[in-house]
Amino acid sequence: MSARRGSARRAAPGARAVFALALGLSLAAAPAVAAAARLTLPAATRATLKNGLRVVIVPSARLPLVDLRLVVPAGAAYDPPGREGLAGLTADLLTEGAGARDAAAFAEAIAFVGGSFAATAGPEALTLSCEVLARDASLGIELLRDAVVAPTFAPDAFERRRAEALGRIASERDDLWALADRAMLPFVYGAHPLGHATSGGEASVRALTRDDVVAFHARHVTPAGAVLVVVGAVEPRAMLAELERAFGAWKAPGAPPPAVPPLPRAGGARGVRLVAAPEATQAQIRLGCPGVPRGHPDEFAVRVANAILGDGFTSRLVNEIRVVRGLTYRIRSAFTMHRTAGAFVISTFTRNATLRDAVDEIRNVVRTLVQEGPTEAELEKAKRFLTGQFPLGLQAPDDLAAHIADVEFHGLDPAWIESFDAHVAAVTMADVRRALKSYVCTDDLALLVVADPDSARAALAGFGPVEQVGAP
Repeated sequence: MSARRGSARRAAPGARAVFALALGLSLAAAPAVAAAARLTLPAATRATLKNGLRVVIVPSARLPLVDLRLVVPAGAAYDPPGREGLAGLTADLLTEGAGARDAAAFAEAIAFVGGSFAATAGPEALTLSCEVLARDASLGIELLRDAVVAPTFAPDAFERRRAEALGRIASERDDLWALADRAMLPFVYGAHPLGHATSGGEASVRALTRDDVVAFHARHVTPAGAVLVVVGAVEPRAMLAELERAFGAWKAPGAPPPAVPPLPRAGGARGVRLVAAPEATQAQIRLGCPGVPRGHPDEFAVRVANAILGDGFTSRLVNEIRVVRGLTYRIRSAFTMHRTAGAFVISTFTRNATLRDAVDEIRNVVRTLVQEGPTEAELEKAKRFLTGQFPLGLQAPDDLAAHIADVEFHGLDPAWIESFDAHVAAVTMADVRRALKSYVCTDDLALLVVADPDSARAALAGFGPVEQVGAP
């Protein structure tokens, strides 16, 4: 559930370490994976309001802060065909006037108490987040309720926000890394609802109307399937009562929209696709295929396997492609996991003259690791990397709220966060080998290149037919 935009205050590293202690997270470091850091969260209260909205409250009185995070299944995957970008524009407009406040009054209300408020759209979810001092919790709840239940969608705000969205799309065409990421989505996902960028395209956004936004909000922004997480200085029973009063009138209009369908692995992209970027001096490279959804039985084996391959500075791809051969300054592999689908993508860039060398070497690194498997040292190093990095993302209250909301939204075990280290530690060499062979593509990796077409076509000779497309 990646955020697109919105105002948010970020704490300094030292302050974030204090936040971790204030939240009551117990982090006991250990030198070996077998004795991984123990992470204990404050006890959570879970409840479902009368309208079906799920609520998770994690109290901590050590800091006078309250973080609210509401996640609704209304992301870009629910954009109607030809209306790509609608979820993103809807999210943009939720803070442009809601309830009795116009856009200026809404912004002034949160700024006056030194809080932060953001509404963002990701691939699957629309997320609203608010942080205020504990004494201003009621105001935070009121603003959150108004934004999600009673946005005004003022016509002038709609026109301005749509123009801003079109400007961002245009600017992304000058960022070849971003352009390659956008172009890779339809290549890997095809016609699947996840196969387009959250921001949409120029033609689809230009075609959007205010009526589209109003209809999307009424259809998709409902308590059905939504989850509200509250972290901070609150008393759970009193907070539940206040939330029931605030959100009681928020009702679903009817049957919920159908779930996003799964993506068959056999239906993934194949071949070579070239996005022309005339006169570009560097070539953006993406190699990928369909991956696994969140909560897959092999999720932790996949995470460890990917850490060995291309997640982290000591991974094989970084070492071989960047350090040893000097073909790039940036390379990574990632498994993006959604509710019913996912993708495996390797991302990098190189000079036009070394495009073929980079692609060949990447394929060789992947093939070798899949066929031979990692070393025991690589396996242990990957586990230490994952268990060392994970707690760092829980240090601030808003980070913890985001992780809890992510777990709830994806229907995972409520103990997923606390058991992360144990699950990673339990991954065996056999698990990693199976994950590599099952989910890391080799010869059938789809290849997408954003580059000067003349030089790229020569470099791609021998890979089969090259499909040239325009910028998305």
